[in-house]
Amino acid sequence: MLQSGKASSSSTSGGVSSRRRRRARERGFPTFCRCGEEAVIKTSGTAKNPGRLFHCCPYGSEEDKSHLFSWTDECMVEEIYDLKEMVTHLKGDIADLRGEIGGLQKDIERGKMLIESQMNMRGCCVVL
Repeated sequence: MLQSGKASSSSTSGGVSSRRRRRARERGFPTFCRCGEEAVIKTSGTAKNPGRLFHCCPYGSEEDKSHLFSWTDECMVEEIYDLKEMVTHLKGDIADLRGEIGGLQKDIERGKMLIESQMNMRGCCVVL
């Protein structure tokens, strides 16, 4: 029996599009099948997709389309696109935070100057 995460030979057909068998919200590397079983990685042994890795449910079959099946390379591309988008958003957040920090540093400097001027004024008033 195949253990989770280990590659093995399989005769699963490569003709079925993994995009049709996965929901749009399930991007990237799948971890569980809709039935609740943990996904396993297998290696295709077909002539059409020799040696190609795929994620699947250990209880799924070519006839039973309700279980998980997705090509690992397609999952990897989804992961990369999602990570690139995340990095773009994070870069924007960093730029925004740098702007906020710059503004706060100016506020601190103004506050320090105000405190110093008030302390100087008190010193002058006490002397008079």
